Amino acid sequence: MSYIDVAEAYLHQDWSTALNSYWSPLYSWLLALAFAIIKPSPYWKFSVLHLVNFAIYLFALGCVDFLLQETSKFHRSREEAHDQGFVFLPQWAWTGLGIPLFIWLALYVNTVAIGTPDLIVAGIVYLSCGLLLRRRRRGLYWLNSALLGIALGVGYLAKAVMFPLALVFLFVDLVAAGNLRRGLSHTLLAFLFFIVIAAPFVLALSQKKGRFTFGDAGKLNYAWAINKVPRSHWQGNEDAPGNGVPKHATRKVFDSPPIYEFGDPVGGTYPVWYDPSYWYEGVVTRFAPSRQIKAILGKAAAYYELFFFNVSFGLLTGFLTLYLVSRRKWRVLRDLAPYSSSAIPALAGLGIYSVVAVEARYIAPFVMLFWLALFSAARLPNSLEAKRLVSAVATSLVLLMVINVTASSKSEAFLTIKSLTTGENVSSHEHWRVARGLNQMGVYPGERVAFLGQSAQAYWANLASVRIVAEIEDKNVGIFWAADESLKIRMIETFRRTGAKVIVTQNPPPNSDAIGWKRIADTSYYVYWLG
Repeated sequence: MSYIDVAEAYLHQDWSTALNSYWSPLYSWLLALAFAIIKPSPYWKFSVLHLVNFAIYLFALGCVDFLLQETSKFHRSREEAHDQGFVFLPQWAWTGLGIPLFIWLALYVNTVAIGTPDLIVAGIVYLSCGLLLRRRRRGLYWLNSALLGIALGVGYLAKAVMFPLALVFLFVDLVAAGNLRRGLSHTLLAFLFFIVIAAPFVLALSQKKGRFTFGDAGKLNYAWAINKVPRSHWQGNEDAPGNGVPKHATRKVFDSPPIYEFGDPVGGTYPVWYDPSYWYEGVVTRFAPSRQIKAILGKAAAYYELFFFNVSFGLLTGFLTLYLVSRRKWRVLRDLAPYSSSAIPALAGLGIYSVVAVEARYIAPFVMLFWLALFSAARLPNSLEAKRLVSAVATSLVLLMVINVTASSKSEAFLTIKSLTTGENVSSHEHWRVARGLNQMGVYPGERVAFLGQSAQAYWANLASVRIVAEIEDKNVGIFWAADESLKIRMIETFRRTGAKVIVTQNPPPNSDAIGWKRIADTSYYVYWLG
């Protein structure tokens, strides 16, 4: 929802509001472009977002195909020049394994349906690694270096984590040259193009914040995950001692249950999540070894699930089969060295997220690179039996990938076909019905509302073009409903003073006192009039 809000700020040329050091700009720019061209009604707004996501999916698919083609070509050149005494995966296996793996990661790990830039980052990672492999294969030439710098710059605009990762890619680019003196000028050219693309946004952010920054997402996620600073409504030392004092916290206007007001000065449907960096200005991150180790060990479970379950289990079994039969032992590390263009970025990406936050959609492209690097290093001594074994393993893995992706897609395909043939059931779009119901009841675009519940998921507010300016968080809503009449009146009066026109909530408890609350259309949402 925040990306849509940022996109609309760009559309309205509200540059100060649009500039955001938590949400990177590229995805919002793409949404803004789509909104400007299609001009959707509020009902179709999220459908346009999904259309943009599909276009991004096609872009990422093209990038992974480029990576697979470059991997295959580089592999072939290595075989002809250095490794003629070995048997490798057949050329067709790279596309046969890579495309189904990409589809599985894109649909069930990256999740195309949600509104995030992670698939853009995946595409940029694949494109950059393909360019690095092309450099290794063809040698030094200026166009490749320029394209690498452009790709990394665009990647940074998609997500701030690509700023430090861009330095990793540039390091690999320099090492890949072989001759550091000759390669340095090409790497500097790539760095120059990266800076040209990244610098304007970095300078604009730094000027707005009054300090150098290329984005605050990493800092805030570290504070939340490691220093245990609350993810919303941080009030200072009372919440997380030793982590600084907020320069402008949300305003706590009622103690129990806590009611927070945050209508100004941040824009967006839900200002708390529109620009978290504003509300957390003043937070101090501290390295806490014990918490850091505990966090990394906790993230190990996510990596274990990604590498030992589902499709990855089949890939691991296939690789181990080839490795054990090859009897290469520690020599596999030497075999892996020529493919550092995939291996080093893979390890860097997996490592950087392990420090703070691991979600499958964050690390999906690095999982792809990891498997590509491992299978690139797999080789058996040349013999007829080895060729048959490698072909059998490759065929089995391709069939496994295709069957898994096909089976997993069956329900989604059925629903898509049903939607195309019978039309969508508009009545099932509850957030849209809440938005339309509020407008029909007299709550108009631009007006302020309060919410009891999980405001970050209140898509109805965006569709109704209203702003949530006060809330009781979901974890404390039960206290509101359990309160006696006098306390409830005081809380309602507090909400009235925030400037909210109505209070909205979902699913009041069956036995609660809901006098004065009106149901919004035939939804599970209710509204209490304040104005």
